[in-house]
Amino acid sequence: MRERLEDTIEQLRRQLESAETIDPVEMAELRKALDEISSTLDSQEVNSASLAERLREQSQSFQESHPVFTQTVGRLADMLAQMGI
Repeated sequence: MRERLEDTIEQLRRQLESAETIDPVEMAELRKALDEISSTLDSQEVNSASLAERLREQSQSFQESHPVFTQTVGRLADMLAQMGI
């Protein structure tokens, strides 16, 4: 599970880098969330459900303009929710 999560985070980072029409503020928030997820993977104190919800909320504003990106965010959020930490 962890390897899939790390792969998905990296995929999402690449998609963010290539996205041209995402608002810079939204992009910064998503990067911050990805950094937080990456830095807390080994921590038992992380609330993965909270992180998953933040990712979903932040991706809603560009759901129509970036469907593939939104789909990747959804997969990452689902993996976090399944981790149960």
